[in-house]
Amino acid sequence: MDFSGAFPSNYLGLFNTSNNGNSLNHILAVEFDTVQAVELNDIDDNHVGIDLNGVVSIESTSAAYFDDREAKNISLKLASGKPIRVWIEYNATEMMLNVTLAPLDRPKPNVALLSRKLNLSGIISQENYVGFSAATGTVTSSHLVLGWSFSLEGEALDFDITKLPSLPDPPAPLSPSPSPPISTKKNTNNTKIIIICAASATVAIMILILLVFRFFRGNQTFFTGGARKFSHQTISSATGGFDNSKLLGERNSGSFYKGQLTPTERIAVKKVTCSTRQQKTTLIAEIDVISKIKQKNLVNLHGYCSKGNEIYLVYEYVPNGSLDRFLFSNDRPVLTWSDRFCIIKGIASALQYLHGEGPKPLIHGNVKASNVLLDEELNSRLGDFGQGSRHSTTGHVAPEQLETGKATRDTDVFAFGVLMMEIVCGRKAIEPTKPPEEISLVNWVLQGFKKGDLLEICDTRIDRESLVAREVLLVLKTGLLCANRSPEARPMMKQVFRFLDGTESLPHDDYLFYGV
Repeated sequence: MDFSGAFPSNYLGLFNTSNNGNSLNHILAVEFDTVQAVELNDIDDNHVGIDLNGVVSIESTSAAYFDDREAKNISLKLASGKPIRVWIEYNATEMMLNVTLAPLDRPKPNVALLSRKLNLSGIISQENYVGFSAATGTVTSSHLVLGWSFSLEGEALDFDITKLPSLPDPPAPLSPSPSPPISTKKNTNNTKIIIICAASATVAIMILILLVFRFFRGNQTFFTGGARKFSHQTISSATGGFDNSKLLGERNSGSFYKGQLTPTERIAVKKVTCSTRQQKTTLIAEIDVISKIKQKNLVNLHGYCSKGNEIYLVYEYVPNGSLDRFLFSNDRPVLTWSDRFCIIKGIASALQYLHGEGPKPLIHGNVKASNVLLDEELNSRLGDFGQGSRHSTTGHVAPEQLETGKATRDTDVFAFGVLMMEIVCGRKAIEPTKPPEEISLVNWVLQGFKKGDLLEICDTRIDRESLVAREVLLVLKTGLLCANRSPEARPMMKQVFRFLDGTESLPHDDYLFYGV
């Protein structure tokens, strides 16, 4: 890039009005900005941003650092005159850029302040430079880099902060001068990445920039945009070293442990062992999407940890455990009809959100009672969604899925239809010890429908006086419609939710038999 036309007092000393944002610039910058320029879409006058080829940030947030003990972000004032540490890390495998801040006396936080997925193939040229640039406008300010290190492969050298130079007194006001030249640093194989950390201020600003640039090419640490990244030590400590007394359960998809992250925050940790690198890559790629999904009837993913061939997913803890324990065992209180109807509508709401209302449509792929958790008030929370490895249970698998092995929205609807019947009837989808005509729950409910005695097949443990016949019939008919063998005959989840909510009427009863 030719810097001869750059404005000396603004645009970071790199750009001008005509080339700002030009893809031919080949510049990736991390900015530290204490001036809010409305015309540049700045969010405030104390923010950190990621810039591509110009001064308009593609991602920005107010300056802060993550306090691992308090598990929250603490605001940092860039113009405080106090040294600030900055780590800038890029994972080439996951194409993820992370920017982390902390006060000088703090270790690197476990959670990055900014994360952005970036493909640098269009940014990196054959020869690149790494350095710093700043512009202050018409005012006087100081930008001090007390130390920095860079590495193209692996972790850059850390600093002994006791050996860093002392901060000088702020200088007296001076007239604006041209920005200092950009420093350069080449590596031995002529492959370089440019990171420009820039600060602009209206008052004296002193920033310690400890650039720790990581370029990962192997099976090392992974980063994602939305998920909090925990250290393995933190997760191990929270679960007592994954002690058996903390084990909540084991399934095909992994083992679940109860943990205590802080005195007031309980978590559930899912330990997944990946048999291949591809499986691990697929799972990590989905974590970014999953972590951004927040809905009252979904189990929230707080973050994750990666070590070797294992991934640890950190979820919120849902105290009453899984729905299957309430339905198919005697060690939990009997759910009332009111509880069951509320649980069913909650699951429908969650699936409706996943299928089309969330930030990215997702297929659950494994809708069953053991993946539904109940909170303190017995509200349903659907979990284990959006993950690459799915292990559907016999009886919940749609006919077309048996042939293709592919999960779709239609197969989710089928599984939910079966689950609705399980919740009403209090029995599993397939029970081989039953008489032949009762082995399949769907067939049994269908026969009850034909005989006109659907209320008789309800879970016998439910108080008959609490049953609401209209709601029971609604749920069972909706379940049969969803579990139709023909995917074309199944409704979409938004329709299912409206059926259960009473805002849309079910089709004629004859339609339930279409494709059966």
